[in-house]
Amino acid sequence: MITTKTDLHIMHWRSLWEQSNMTLVNPKLFGLDINRSLADVLDKNTALSNLNLPPIDLDVIRGSKNAGATLGDWISFSRLSVPIYKNLDRYYQDSSLYTSILDSKAGTSQTLFGNLTINGRLSGSAIRYRYVDGTGPSATIKLADISTSRVSAWSSSASPVLETSPISYGARVGIITGGALQFGTPTSGSQVRLQTTLTPQAKEFNSELPTHKIQCTIGGKVVNLYAMKGIPLIFKGFFKNLSATITVSIQSNIQPSWKIVDVDNSNSYVNFADRGSSLSYRASISKERYIQFYYNPEYISSIIINSANISQIPEINFSSLSNFNLASNSLVNFPNFNTIAPNLQNLYLSNNPFYNSETATERSLNSNVVSKIPSGLQILSLGATFYGSISQNLISNRFTTLKTLDLSRGGGPYFHPDSADSSCQLPNVTDTCEVYNVYANDFRAFGTTAGSSRNVKDLTNVTSINLGGNYYLTDSSFSISASNTKLQTLNIYNTAVSCPDLSNRTSFVSITASYNRNIGSIFTGSNNYKFNGCSALTSLDFYNSPLTGAMPKFTNANLSYVDWRYTRITGGDINGTTTYVIPEKTFEESAKLQYFLLQSSNLLTTPIHPNAFSYTPNLYYFWYISYGRTTGGLPNFGVCKNLTYVVAQSNAFSGTLYNFASNTNIYYIDVSYNQFSGSIPAFKNLTRLYQLYLYNNSFTGLQKFQNLSNLTYFYAHNNSITGEIPDFTECPRMYYLILFNNQLSTYFSGAFSQLYRLKYLDLSNNNLSEQALNSIIDDLYTNYSTVKRGGVSVNIKNQASGAIPTGTALEKLLILRSKGWSIVYE
Repeated sequence: MITTKTDLHIMHWRSLWEQSNMTLVNPKLFGLDINRSLADVLDKNTALSNLNLPPIDLDVIRGSKNAGATLGDWISFSRLSVPIYKNLDRYYQDSSLYTSILDSKAGTSQTLFGNLTINGRLSGSAIRYRYVDGTGPSATIKLADISTSRVSAWSSSASPVLETSPISYGARVGIITGGALQFGTPTSGSQVRLQTTLTPQAKEFNSELPTHKIQCTIGGKVVNLYAMKGIPLIFKGFFKNLSATITVSIQSNIQPSWKIVDVDNSNSYVNFADRGSSLSYRASISKERYIQFYYNPEYISSIIINSANISQIPEINFSSLSNFNLASNSLVNFPNFNTIAPNLQNLYLSNNPFYNSETATERSLNSNVVSKIPSGLQILSLGATFYGSISQNLISNRFTTLKTLDLSRGGGPYFHPDSADSSCQLPNVTDTCEVYNVYANDFRAFGTTAGSSRNVKDLTNVTSINLGGNYYLTDSSFSISASNTKLQTLNIYNTAVSCPDLSNRTSFVSITASYNRNIGSIFTGSNNYKFNGCSALTSLDFYNSPLTGAMPKFTNANLSYVDWRYTRITGGDINGTTTYVIPEKTFEESAKLQYFLLQSSNLLTTPIHPNAFSYTPNLYYFWYISYGRTTGGLPNFGVCKNLTYVVAQSNAFSGTLYNFASNTNIYYIDVSYNQFSGSIPAFKNLTRLYQLYLYNNSFTGLQKFQNLSNLTYFYAHNNSITGEIPDFTECPRMYYLILFNNQLSTYFSGAFSQLYRLKYLDLSNNNLSEQALNSIIDDLYTNYSTVKRGGVSVNIKNQASGAIPTGTALEKLLILRSKGWSIVYE
């Protein structure tokens, strides 16, 4: 008896398991239901109810531990409705009490399927049985499955079969009195005829054609029976929207047809006659539905149905099926593709919960699972399907011609160290592998190459390697086989794998090494650039990795993207010259550069060479942050006609600001937190310029902007700007105009009168005169009178002159306030 609130609260599911008398099926949080009872409880059922544990749930698993169930089984328990001791799905693996039933009713190599229960007799829609194959001493006992040999439909034996010929689905054929299979009422009582157990249906689709012709002799007469096996092909799912593709080789120009049927109401359906191989279905709510496909399965070459919550696949033999993609569904029991699709080439089953398999020995990726896949497989995708480690040579021993191994995941189950392999080594593959992707798991070590089973580092034909997201994967001397001249992409994101030497790999295209804790340098021990001669290289992504060292001379003609933000790059050249943090010839051989992003607190306190970007006419994005270290001015961007973004904040740039006159595509400029001085340039004809951030510098003047038709944000606060606020009429889209903490004293009349999109104006902490303030209010009132609107904020307080609006200007200010403007002046 549970007697205290504390006792109720401390109970945990793991301790419940140890007690073997509690359950996890209730979705509510365990704990006392204080709305029901706060007092000690004498009745055990009431106590359990207070825990939100229905007493009936206890019977579901009572005695399961003693019967042989394991803690791992609890992962797959969800809303059990049948006591486990009655559930045949788990008899063999999880209970020692019913081996005699299994021995007499089914094969012993794996458990029964079909959620069969004991109700005085065994029943179900599919069952395995054993039979003797052969005679004498050579006879063997084998397994068979009734469901795999069932004919799904019979059609009339009329020849030819007409479009209107009826079809009997799921029927059993029996002989009554000789004759052909004819549906309907016999014309005479003595007529010899076959009959089916189900009422035939009218033919709906052109693709409902017989797949087999069965010849038999009835009453001395040869009769041909027409049968359809696997028509329709039926998948049961739970979905609202569906995109499916089932590719077939067309027979006699007859297109496949589809049908979507509600499981709970067979009269609620949508037909897609002669739709072809692809179907797109949309509904208002998610429901359990059948996906029915009408075509001879022998001609199906590819099945792609994703994200439909399909839990089982039809037991059909797809003799021509080469591509099977049921990724992101709800398959639990791993299918035997050796019998379903013996010629399978590509298998995509990622994001299916196979770790919940009804067969205990198939809840991890092991030999029991891979033995169910044809050995000639070319593509294997099984990410987010199992927990635990993988035997090092499991994949390579089974699939000797595999081209793609994809164990990547975006969430859900992942591969990780366990008792079988505490180091969780990466699986080996054969040298046929071209794509190796194990992204976002917890592999921690590289295995050992032995014979044809190769470590990923020793592959010579691989073109793409993705080791990213395996946080504890460590190798301080990571390398790729020198014999591999085909590698194109390498992802070592979020690992502790060092940057390999890939020099002179002419096929290599990109490396992603962001968030890499052990990246090291892009130079070898002999100071050679690790990507020297990589003529196809386009991308070097080392974002947020401790990349160190000098600035290389990039010898990559196709280089377009360099992201070295949040690194430890120092700059200068590899020979120790530190005159320029980016030397002049750095990009001389990389004319296609579009993105150069560099941010490091270790950069030299020297300038960027003025001509460093004179070789990059395609430069689009320039990001440079040195945390107040790099001196000099911005480099010359005159040849960079495509330059669109300049982020150069938080440096020690000084002198006159570059005016961007040659960069007519410029959209965003941020040079805040520098030491620029002199007058802010008279930016002109930069019609795409949208944001201009010049705050926290040492500017002393502000000139009129001309034809900046798209300028919306202009921030130039915290400078030393004196003199007049110029005319902003040629900035008609100005939204935020921020000039506080300067020394402005006068105002050009009419400067703000046509800024009809103005939302926020801050001129506080300047030295504006009373006349200037009155003129500003007059213009803002004119502005409002032309385009009436509220929600505008204006701050003109704390003028060094002590001035505030007076007279009619003050009256207009009060009117604007009454119209929803926020104006602060004192």
